[in-house]
Amino acid sequence: MQRNKSSKFRLAEFLTAIIFTYLINSNFLFAQNENNVVILEHADSLIGDIIDGEEARQLIGNVKLRHGNTIITCDRAIQFRKSNRISMEGVVEIHDDTLRMVGMRGMYYANERVAEAFERVLLEDPHTTLRAAYGKYFMNDKKAYFNGNVVVEDTASVLTADELTYFRDEQKSIADGNVKIVNMKNGITIFGNHFEDYKKKNYSKVTNKPKIVQIDTNSIGEKDTLIVTAAVLESYRDSLEQLIATDSVKITRDGLAAEAGVCIYFTDTDSIILKKSPFVWYETGKHEDNQVSGESIFIKLKNRRLETVYIHGRAVAISRADTVLVNRFNQMTGQQMILQFVDDKINKITVISTATSLYYLFEDRKPNGMNITTGDQIEITFRDGKIDKIMAISGVEGKYYPEKMIKGNENDYNLPEFNWRINRPEIKY
Repeated sequence: MQRNKSSKFRLAEFLTAIIFTYLINSNFLFAQNENNVVILEHADSLIGDIIDGEEARQLIGNVKLRHGNTIITCDRAIQFRKSNRISMEGVVEIHDDTLRMVGMRGMYYANERVAEAFERVLLEDPHTTLRAAYGKYFMNDKKAYFNGNVVVEDTASVLTADELTYFRDEQKSIADGNVKIVNMKNGITIFGNHFEDYKKKNYSKVTNKPKIVQIDTNSIGEKDTLIVTAAVLESYRDSLEQLIATDSVKITRDGLAAEAGVCIYFTDTDSIILKKSPFVWYETGKHEDNQVSGESIFIKLKNRRLETVYIHGRAVAISRADTVLVNRFNQMTGQQMILQFVDDKINKITVISTATSLYYLFEDRKPNGMNITTGDQIEITFRDGKIDKIMAISGVEGKYYPEKMIKGNENDYNLPEFNWRINRPEIKY
């Protein structure tokens, strides 16, 4: 008879425990809208509590929670009834569809479906891997926000920034503050303070002091650095990758400098197109400064060295004739012009349509007057960076001016298109 009483007592205890646990869970479940219900799937232990005047339960050990399609795991959690929020500690993981976000601490706001992660935050989805000090994920909007030492990696590049917002469905990213993008394919690094990337459109844009830097080794083993600055930098990643810089464009590269309103850099073919009042400075030989300008300029490099420069529309080429007689400049003008280079030295200039050349003569290194030649086409060949031969084709006219006539009066003989500029761009890396 005593045994039956003891069994009945243990059964009553067991039923009371079940009812108590049910009441704790039901208070959380039925006090909320169905869509806001967070279901506890596992915890090693559960303790009912009152924290800061709010009913709560502490979940300890191998905690697993489910909210719709969202799965949350952690070592410890505190689930608050009224505010429907969860505080989490110990390798917090949040899985939402194909997205995984990890942090050492976290908060989950069930009513808003918003998750926060703190310390060594990691986000992974099929397109992106991201690390930061802090992360916040908005599940309804499929949007994530991160700040503090943000690092984003994909198959082609690595981005760092102070903060970043990522829109999953659009595959769009917006980064701000000390933005740096390293392209692992072509060695190009892009800097700026604001970055927008649209992966579905293969398009991105950098503003607020954008800069392109490409460090390479030329054919003779020397470091060669390309630097481009502008107001806006855009990238189009289609069959032929293009970087387009606009507004106040400045370029420097191992003996080459340029300014323009627009610069299009084809990274795969190592070619540059300059538009809107382009102006180019280049060096040949030891120290000579040479300048070209026109309506548009196409620069083709080979092994990071000048190969060909095409100038279209009101083409002008100017070079110093002598380093001592600094007012003497060889000049060529025409509607089109082609400059060809061999081993970084000018080899040939072809001027097409209404061509004019002005060049100074020297005999035994002494000045000996000047020639002005016009024709439908003029070809100038060089030896060791100096004029060797000039050949005019069709409609040729020429005039020689003796030394005594031009000495001290060089500026009076400059061609109307003469536009020598001394403010060559210098950009610090």
